[in-house]
Amino acid sequence: MFTLSFDSNHRVLLAQFAGVLSSEDIEGLHNALVAFVAQHGFARGILDFSSVQANALPRSFLVRRARLPQILLRQERIIVAPQQELYELACAYAAQQRDFGNIGSQVVRALDDAYRMLDLKQSDFRPVR
Repeated sequence: MFTLSFDSNHRVLLAQFAGVLSSEDIEGLHNALVAFVAQHGFARGILDFSSVQANALPRSFLVRRARLPQILLRQERIIVAPQQELYELACAYAAQQRDFGNIGSQVVRALDDAYRMLDLKQSDFRPVR
């Protein structure tokens, strides 16, 4: 399960995942991002996996996804993954993105680190409908 919110002042999109992370969650995010870009244009992004309790994503699924063209073209992305397993998967995903000519995501362990990297001192995230 995920929620999507947007800080229009800083043009940052925040996707927060919770519970059991599955390939359906990632596919749902893909569809939500396509709709977002059509309505709002491109934005920087944070993928926050801090509230994920279990991972059901096969590594092969992530490798395949990393090879696809990015939806948020030429935009900075940060993945927040405090859990060791997800951190390692996120690092592998980012490396695959770079290997296939995409902008590789940066991977951090805490949401505060992502905010700091994007210079979000006073964020104003609102749900994306």
